[in-house]
Amino acid sequence: MLDSAPTPPLPVTVAEGFAALDHAHQHLIAAEVAEVIALAHLTDVYRIDEDAVQAGMEDLVQPGADGTPSIGEFLALEIGALLGISLVSAMGRLADVLNVRHRHPALWEAVLDGRVRWWQAADAAGRAQHLSAPAAALLDRKLAHSMALMPWARVLRSLDGWILAADPQTAADAEARHRSERKVVLNQIRDGHIEIWGRLAPADALAFDQAINEIAKAMPAHLAPADPYIADLPAEALAKVDLQTRRAAAVGELARRTFGQDTLPTHQLVVHITASDPWLTGIPSPALEVLPDGSATGIARVERWGHLPTDRLRELLADSRVIVRPVLDPNSIPVVDQHDPTDLMRLAMELRNPVDVFPYGTRVARGCDADHTQPYVDAGPRGQTSMDNLGPLWRFTHRGKTHGGWRLTQPEPGVFHWRSPAGYEYLVTAHGTTRISAPQPVGEPDPPVLPGGDDPPPDDPAWDRLPDRASPLPLLTLAT
Repeated sequence: MLDSAPTPPLPVTVAEGFAALDHAHQHLIAAEVAEVIALAHLTDVYRIDEDAVQAGMEDLVQPGADGTPSIGEFLALEIGALLGISLVSAMGRLADVLNVRHRHPALWEAVLDGRVRWWQAADAAGRAQHLSAPAAALLDRKLAHSMALMPWARVLRSLDGWILAADPQTAADAEARHRSERKVVLNQIRDGHIEIWGRLAPADALAFDQAINEIAKAMPAHLAPADPYIADLPAEALAKVDLQTRRAAAVGELARRTFGQDTLPTHQLVVHITASDPWLTGIPSPALEVLPDGSATGIARVERWGHLPTDRLRELLADSRVIVRPVLDPNSIPVVDQHDPTDLMRLAMELRNPVDVFPYGTRVARGCDADHTQPYVDAGPRGQTSMDNLGPLWRFTHRGKTHGGWRLTQPEPGVFHWRSPAGYEYLVTAHGTTRISAPQPVGEPDPPVLPGGDDPPPDDPAWDRLPDRASPLPLLTLAT
């Protein structure tokens, strides 16, 4: 929730427009600095009970690199919810603050002075997090000086070299370590396609490149003759585009040739599609536009992979065995008198709330615990395990609820009302998170009213509440 403020008048002249832009930019930098100062302060003052030994209690963690202090792990729960980000992102923000502040003090001061943008400092410190603390200190002055003078694009061209020079032995160790971190990663579906990238040994990469090149050369053209996106390309450019398209198709062909179409390893895809989807019914939905060719399609969600138009499912699921599971009505699932929900109840819970129901949670429900909103009591009443008392919680957020002081109710099935230890309240549904209240600020006492009009004692803090004696508010200033 943003505090309401009067809208400033719009600039009239070009000069006023430039001045307004500069003014807004300076305020943006000041806000960034104020936020990281607040995060740094929280890492200093947040404390945990280190004498607690019960299983699942809060522990100290070190999200930053060598030379940074440890912090209480549940601090990320409060910060993530407050900033509207995931817990992983919140822990990353804390790591950034700890890395820059404790490993790169000159760079930290440059950020506080407004000479270096925070996001650039955090990025640079993250790229150097494998360095030892002494090596990071050697790099610090170079970063603070250069980043205050150079545009970020120029810094990036030199940053890897500066990091190597700070600790050549660590760089050699990193190269050796990366040998065990080689991988090939497929991203989620986006615009009907999947991006693939990897870290390979040079010999393997060259062999892969040669293999898909040879397969691509033997494949027919893959470009549609009337494709408007390439219609005006010169013949040479068109040939290059077509070759790249065939190289992409060659990846799948290489896999099928290796195993044989009928012997590819089996895997499970879970696809969610509504029963009213126009691809299934042939009836366009009023909420969807009919495509230029007169057809209509909805959107399917493929778990772990993303979304794609439902009319592409035939291509995706070709030669697959498809099992159709009917839509479940969560309200019709019967309660059970046991701690663990039935498989049907678990599935209904995952469909109703597809992700972790902690504020701004991101973990897919299939990988979460089935948490009892009101804790299950072994000798308690019957029917404690029901759809109106279950919700998916990631193991870490589950611990925060059990041991971290977070309070949870479920006013309606699938609607979760959280109150944080700091007093912030959030409402979480399948559609996302809304912050609904914040704790009232601690106010100062009103000036005392003394009989006979006498003044308060000279050392009474009430003097600072009087209009003619009030001290000015501290302002965050930036060096220019």
